[in-house]
Parts: sequence; C-alpha cells; structure tokens
Amino acid sequence: EAETPPAPARPGAMSRGYGHGPYYGKGKGGKGGQHHDNHYGEGPQITVSSLRAGETVDVFHRYRQDPNGYFMVQHRTSGVMHPSVGKTDGWTTARVNENWDAQYYNPHDYQTWVEIQWTHPLWYNRRGHRLDVKNPSMVTQRVMPEQVRRGKSEAQRPPQLSLFHLRWGGEQPVNPVTEGAGGWGATGSNPSDNYINAWEDVVFRMLGPNYEIISAFIQNSDELGKLAPALLRHLLKGQHVAACYFMWPIAFQDGHEFPAYVQREKLIELMVQMEAAGIPSRFPHESHLYKIFASKEWTAQMCLHPLLKVPLTTMVARQAVATDPSKAAIEAMNALKNLADARASWNRQLGQPEKPYPNKGVAKLGWSWEAMDVQAWKNKQELERALVSLVEQPGSMVDQIFVQEWVDFEVEMRHFFVEVDLHDRSTWKPKYIVYTVFKSRDDGCFRDFDKYDRQTAIGMTFQNDDAAMADAEKQAEELCGRWLQWLQAQTHTMPTVVRMDIMARRIGPGKAAVATGELTELGGCFLGWPQGPSTVFSAMVRSCFKNTANLAPY
Repeated sequence: EAETPPAPARPGAMSRGYGHGPYYGKGKGGKGGQHHDNHYGEGPQITVSSLRAGETVDVFHRYRQDPNGYFMVQHRTSGVMHPSVGKTDGWTTARVNENWDAQYYNPHDYQTWVEIQWTHPLWYNRRGHRLDVKNPSMVTQRVMPEQVRRGKSEAQRPPQLSLFHLRWGGEQPVNPVTEGAGGWGATGSNPSDNYINAWEDVVFRMLGPNYEIISAFIQNSDELGKLAPALLRHLLKGQHVAACYFMWPIAFQDGHEFPAYVQREKLIELMVQMEAAGIPSRFPHESHLYKIFASKEWTAQMCLHPLLKVPLTTMVARQAVATDPSKAAIEAMNALKNLADARASWNRQLGQPEKPYPNKGVAKLGWSWEAMDVQAWKNKQELERALVSLVEQPGSMVDQIFVQEWVDFEVEMRHFFVEVDLHDRSTWKPKYIVYTVFKSRDDGCFRDFDKYDRQTAIGMTFQNDDAAMADAEKQAEELCGRWLQWLQAQTHTMPTVVRMDIMARRIGPGKAAVATGELTELGGCFLGWPQGPSTVFSAMVRSCFKNTANLAPY
C-alpha cells in the first residue's frame, strides 16, 4: 500500500473559535509576547541601553506575540471585510510606557521587557473585530528590547524580505493535532498557528527585524478569488518577496467544516496569479510542482518504470463509478492485470524477476490529506464498495480514483531531503530518516503508526537482521536518488524540501525488497525529527532569496 500519510485524522474544529471579540487587547493581563525562542538561534541584537517613559520609538510588531491576534491595517475595510488583509509582522511606532534600563533585562522574565503602548490607529483580528485603541489597557504590551529602535535604523529602510501569508480566518481554528504517534508534534499541522508561529520564529531569528509579513485571512474557498495579486504585490515593500500558502487544497466543495480545507482549483488559480504578479511561491512549492505532488498522478504515470518501483496504479473515472460501480471495479482489476503483463514483459527484457498478479490493493484519492481517503480491498466486492465510498462523500468533486496493487511491507523509511544540489552528491543524502510501522487498520483504512529508531525497527520488523536492513537502506538510497533526478524533469530548480517514503520488507537473511510509497511535498509531517523544524524552516528562508550565498547554513 503506497499511501501512508502522517496524522491519524483530519484536523477538525477545536471547541472554541478565534472570535474573542473586541474586549481583549494586545497583551491584556500581561500575556502579550511572552514567547522567547532562543533555541532557534541568538536572534537580533539589543540597540537601546535605556528608554524614557513617554518617548516615541519604532517597535517591530510580531503577530505571534499577541494572544488575541490583532494586526495592522491601513483602512477599516481591510479588517472588517473578508478576506481580511493586513501587516502581521513589521515596523510601526509606539510610546514607551515606563522607564526601562537594559541592565535589568532578563529575556526569561517577562516583567523586565519594555512596556509600550502601540500608536498605530487601526488594529483588527482575523474575525474582523477592531481593537479599541482609545483604551490604554487595550494597546499596552511588553516587547523584547531587540524589537525596539530609536532614531535612524532599519525601521526606516525597506525590509530585506516581504512575505505574503495565506492563513485560515474562519470561526473555528485549525486543530494542530499535536498528540499521538501519528500526530504532528509540537510544531503542529501546517495550516495551524503552531506551525506558522514556529516558521515565523525562525524568520525572526535569521533575519532579525528586517522583514515584513502581509497576511490574508480567509474563511472559505470563494474568498480566494477576492484577493487581487497585482495589488498585493504593491503592498510588499521588501527587496525580495515570497508567498506561503498555509492551506490544504481538496477535491470537495465547502461546507465540510474542516478548517483550512479549500477547493483545489481556487487555491491553484490564486497561486498562479500571484506567481504571474511576480510573487514567487516558497511554501509549499510553485503551483505546477505542487499539483504534481498533491494530485498523486505521478503514481499512475510512473508505475511501469522498472527502476522507480511504484506499485501498479490505474485511474478509474468517476463517471464509470457513477454509471456502474460493479463494472468499474471489474475493469479496474483487469487494468491492473494488464499492467502486470506489461511489467512482466518489460522485466523479461531487462532480465529482472517477474512479480505475481495483483489480487488485492488499495483505492485512494489525490488531493487528500491526513489518511482520510485510503481504503484497502481484497476482492471485487470490496473494491466496488471502496470506489463508491470514496466518490460519494458529501460535496465531492472527485474526477477519478486511484486503484493500486497491494505491496507487502514491514517498515516504511521516511527520508527527508533538504536543499539537494544534483551537482553535489553529498546533498543527495537524507538529512534524517524515520522508521514507521502501521499498528492499526480500521475498516480497511489506514490510521495510525508507531515511529522507531533504526535499531528498534530492526528488532521489531526485520528479526534483528541488521544486514537485511542495511540492504533495504542501500536500495532505498539508490531509489531516492533516481527520484531526485526525476524531479529535475518536473521543475528546473530542485524543490527546497521533499520527503520520500520507501516501503521495505525482509525477504531472507541479509536481503530486503523495497518499493516507492509516497513523494511528500514541503509541509509534510516532521514525524518526530528533533531538528526538523529548524532545518526545514531555515532552508525555506534561504529559498526566499535569489542569492542564497548571503545566508549561511542555519
């Protein structure tokens, strides 16, 4: 089975929405900005030694430091009307609220930070509530002195980087799904605030207050078409610009109540228009490459290539399922047999061993996330049920279903590749490998797995046969290298990050067999990789610059 997504369930709605209303200010109750992430680096330097109460200073606002999520707008309609668009990170002015001296500053003691009152007149949150700036307590917040400047400074210069962030602004927030073996960990799922906050922390630590973020908050798919890329380009003042789309595109209409799930066509259309306006997509990928990963059509296109070891895959048209699902199942199984004949013929010509005819497999959808749309089948009746079940979900705009042969495997090796340069073989080595094993399969669907280190995986799945695992790893390395070369045909510049999931099983003493499971786009689960967020996010920052040599490896 080739699909092994990272988390146990779609991120659903949390019990409480964003809409705290207009009754909470920026840092009310001493909460604003208490987050200090020195584990991502030293960050910017402090340039002020003391500050006087009442003086006006430049302050770098960071959206993630405000527990109530207010951001700056230039006009009321930018905050009231959806999609709401404003500056979430960047320089603005403030008034110092009390005397401050650097000698008493402790970054881990919030009460020693600089207390200021924001002077920008218009602040809104993602739900369209305006901040009452006439109430001093609503605009009072403590910030780190690293974010304060006096006199001439970078606050008066164009930012080094302007980022456009597309974020979820619906009433119900994105569940980060941090818990469980298949969960996303503390970083959270990629449309969640957890994930975006972690990314922005790395941006701040690498660039200091030399960037800005313009964010658009949407609450449904239709709002994607209301954004004007050419006008958004004029809002981005940086020397370099980039866009990050923290959404999950799907083949379903709105109304599903899953936050951040949007219609695929509308998101891709926005990405294309933004790219045409000169705003490069840096997360997850440029639009055409993102379609290749998310659609999963590469599985059917490459399944007969003998060196890429993709399970045999055919695409079943939705019209066939709608007309006669029984006939569609029979024809899909026949198609797999025809593909098996073709593979056998090719293998004979190449001197490779033949493989048995497929008699079971999986049915699954592209443009799907979180293991929700993968179903196993062992006969015609089960395949028929799977086809109908997958296409007849509420709001489904699915045009085809993948039917794939079953591949027996005992462990899946998840390879993380970062900043690969095909001219430098040393970069072909994965930055990290996670070994995972499925522990449950509910109703023919795949939900949960355990993560292991290499030695534990050998004991759990390979009968303590270290040589067999080494053989699997060697084959996987060669297989991943072929996929890296294949990716060069899909895009003229190699993707910043890609994860390749390789299925493996022990077939005898010291011997293993491998197959391609999944090619996962930037934004895939870190699967417990401790250095994953800092490694991947710093590579993302570097990808935002035309001349990456100016930024050393992080």
